[in-house]
Amino acid sequence: METDNKQNFCKDFCISFHQNASWKMDKFHFHDTYEILLCLSDGGEFFVGESTYPIKRGGLLVFNSMDLHRSAGSTQPSYDRYVAHFIPEYAAGLSTPQTDLLRCFEHPVGSYTGNVQLSEEQTQQLLSYFEKAQKAGQKGEYGDDLRRQMAFIQLLLYVNSLYDHVYRDNLIVQKDSFHKVQPILSYVQQNFQNPITLDSIAQQFYMSKYYLCHLFKDVTGFGLNEYIINLRILKARELLRQNISVQQVGEIVGFSNNSHFIRTFKSMVGVSPGQYSHRYR
Repeated sequence: METDNKQNFCKDFCISFHQNASWKMDKFHFHDTYEILLCLSDGGEFFVGESTYPIKRGGLLVFNSMDLHRSAGSTQPSYDRYVAHFIPEYAAGLSTPQTDLLRCFEHPVGSYTGNVQLSEEQTQQLLSYFEKAQKAGQKGEYGDDLRRQMAFIQLLLYVNSLYDHVYRDNLIVQKDSFHKVQPILSYVQQNFQNPITLDSIAQQFYMSKYYLCHLFKDVTGFGLNEYIINLRILKARELLRQNISVQQVGEIVGFSNNSHFIRTFKSMVGVSPGQYSHRYR
C-alpha cells in the first residue's frame, strides 16, 4: 500500500533533503500532510492524477492531501530534491484574511495546477528558503520558535508568489485511462463519509462491479474499498488533530463500529486514534 500513512510524525512542518541513486514509486500515494517538492536534478517523470510531468532541475510541485501522485525512476546517477511536509491546519493558522498561505495548494478534484518550472535564479532563491526553514530554531535559544515560524512563513509566501508570476512549461501528457476514473475519484471523495458500497458506486456510473474494480485498480493502484478506507483515515487524522472524541470521529468519517475504526486506524497509522490525538494537544 502506497499511502504514506506511517510517515514520520509531523506536528507543524518538517523539511528534508533527499538524494537517491534511483527513485521510483510503483503506485500512486497520498498523505494527510501538504507537500512542497523542489527538484534539483533532471531525469524521470512525475505522475499527478491524469497528467505526466518531466522531472527537471527547478521543477516545483505542490500537493494537497487529495492529490494522487507517484514518480518514475530518475535517469541520473543521483536524484536530489528538497521536500517540505506540513499540517494544513498549521499553515491556515498562520494565514490572515488578506494572505492565504494555502492558496496555491487548493484546486478542484481532478484539475491539478501545482506544477511550475523555475528559472535558475528562482530555484536558488527557493533553495535558500528551504535551507533557512530547515535550520531555523535548532539551537533552542530565546526567540528560536518564532524564527522557525517566520522562516516557514517566508517559504510559503515565496512558493505562493511563484505560482502567480512564473511561466508554466509543464509538457503535460494527459492519460485517457485517468479520464475514466476521474469522475469516480471525485464522487468517492465527496461521499466517502456516507455508507457507500461497490454496488452503489457501480450503479451510479452504470458499470459492472468487476469492470469498476478492475479499472480503478489498474489506473490508481488502489482497490476501490482500499481507497475509501484511506480517505476515511485521512479525514479522521484531520479531525483528531482538532481534539474531537475518538467515537465521534469514527462516526463522522463513516465507520459504523467504533472498535473497527480503532483497529483500522492503528493498523494503518501505527498508533491508536487516542494516541494520535494526544500528540496534538
